Amino acid sequence: MGKILRVNLSTGKIWEQVEDEGFLIKYVGGYGTAGRILYDEVEPWVEPFDPENRLIFTTGPVTGTIAQTAGRFTVVFKSPLSGYFGDTSCGGFWGPELKFAGYDMIVFTGRASKPVFLYVSDGKAELKDASSYWGMDARKVDRALKKDLGDPKLQVACIGPAGENLVRYASIMHDEANRAAGRMGGGAVMGYKNLKAVAVRGYKKVPVADEDRLRKIMGEVIHFYATDEGVKSFRAGGTPGYFATGWHIGDTAAYNWANEHWKEFDPETLSWPGGFEKILAGNRSCYNCAIACRRISRKGEGRYQLDEDNVEGPEYETQTMAGSICGITDIYALNKVNDLCNLYGLDTISAGSTIAFAMELYERGIIDKNETDGIELKFGNADAEIEMLRKITYREGFGNILAEGTRRASRIIGKGSEKYAIQIKGVELAAHDPRAFQGGGPHYAATISGGRHTEGITVVWEPLGVPYPEIGITSPLDPKTTEGKGRLAKLLEDWWCFINIGGWCLFSSDVLRYCGKMSYYTETLTAVTGVHFTVQDALLAGERVFNLRKAFNMRHGCTREEDTLPERLLKEPNRRAGGTVVKLEQTLPQYYRERGWDPEKSLPTKEKLRELGLEDIIEDLWGK
Repeated sequence: MGKILRVNLSTGKIWEQVEDEGFLIKYVGGYGTAGRILYDEVEPWVEPFDPENRLIFTTGPVTGTIAQTAGRFTVVFKSPLSGYFGDTSCGGFWGPELKFAGYDMIVFTGRASKPVFLYVSDGKAELKDASSYWGMDARKVDRALKKDLGDPKLQVACIGPAGENLVRYASIMHDEANRAAGRMGGGAVMGYKNLKAVAVRGYKKVPVADEDRLRKIMGEVIHFYATDEGVKSFRAGGTPGYFATGWHIGDTAAYNWANEHWKEFDPETLSWPGGFEKILAGNRSCYNCAIACRRISRKGEGRYQLDEDNVEGPEYETQTMAGSICGITDIYALNKVNDLCNLYGLDTISAGSTIAFAMELYERGIIDKNETDGIELKFGNADAEIEMLRKITYREGFGNILAEGTRRASRIIGKGSEKYAIQIKGVELAAHDPRAFQGGGPHYAATISGGRHTEGITVVWEPLGVPYPEIGITSPLDPKTTEGKGRLAKLLEDWWCFINIGGWCLFSSDVLRYCGKMSYYTETLTAVTGVHFTVQDALLAGERVFNLRKAFNMRHGCTREEDTLPERLLKEPNRRAGGTVVKLEQTLPQYYRERGWDPEKSLPTKEKLRELGLEDIIEDLWGK
């Protein structure tokens, strides 16, 4: 759309900024364009909870077009969880609606003196009083805004009480709390700024350079989605269809990654097909997506009943990180945990992992009921998990400590608890165990936001054995070997970075690799923008943005020493993956070499920065 909306919450000033075409071509969109703004405008001395931190809602160039799976938006900020570059992504309908309202991006700075929400309607923006919505859960505020503004098609991104109370892994919720921009604490930044919601509505059309070409490409893609058996299976079961597979190859974790009780755990109780079918009522889609992998959940039965039907059930990440990681095998309990996290506005990955960390401390006798407010915080105790989620959300008692995330919580608790905090750069690991595939080691250790899987987790290439010939991976690789895994991680990170900044859903990349046509993305981007992109151009753009975000981290205090993994993953074998540990000492040097980073400093070299067109930040990292 060519325009950025700027909002100063401290002064109430709102204005528009025209985007430079060269800037858009260089950084594409998403956390590329927003990341450059964050890099330029947030100085190293600015804390995450500071009026000078930016909160940037952004889209990609294909968002809101007829391109399939192009319904995502991204939020960028300095993370209160890691202290470094923060970004989080969400599906649904909000991103396209922002484009229809006339903007590619909204940049918030400052801090409102009282709760507010931003209302954007077809090119007009206004800050409104949100005092009456403060304290509402995410579903209630979404519905209330639609009712009060008289528009049931209004698209709302909002926070629940976890964001208001500055829980460091609070989410930004959307689509009546069924979709989450979950990771890195964007909801806490939003809460600090006293911004309860951003509501958007628009009627403009996103301009496309070659609509006939775009329609032809989409015809091919939709035909593939409609006829491929793998897509049909994914549509039916969504990500829960991976749980049993992940369990059997050792990718899916349990019991705070120790897997000590793994023989007691039956993966079928949470899997699809399997126990997940007890709560599965159907599926729905995000904007313009023929994959339609979202699952509608039944209310359930017994004491874990939800308040209503037709909300959405847990994804694979939640099955693991709020389920098996805590020893929870009851699908109804997990369904309840998932919905509570959505209502509160909590990242299920970090919330579940932090509670699992506390459960292990409890079982080892490092903490007891005196610390946990009388709660018997044992593995498998779903009632304890549910109560602790509430305490975390409202920062009550022991929940106030766990609201800080595992890294900070372990430092507060002490007594050797740091050993059991499974985090990287302050960010709890996602539900993929790098002991099961050696390419995961350098990825997790060196990637921008620590424990994230959406930056390029190589499980898709290693134990799952799917090649990506168009980007240089022509055959499956043995997950236990270390040779070539640095290159593998680097390639997938660059490719997924491009997918993210373009505005697509990563599931489309997972699906389309089976039809062997990854150039779908570059052909689509060319048709949309009129700027010719090849697959190599895409990889270069992804690499540029990846290094920009890396530069932000290093400028804001990250060090080479943080490029590591928790001791458990380096020393304790994963028995379900054949008794392996992560051989990081072998794969990380490969990764640095492939990235063009100085191995002693973990910094992009001057030559690499010039190669990527980032010569203007050399002095920031290397001095004069």
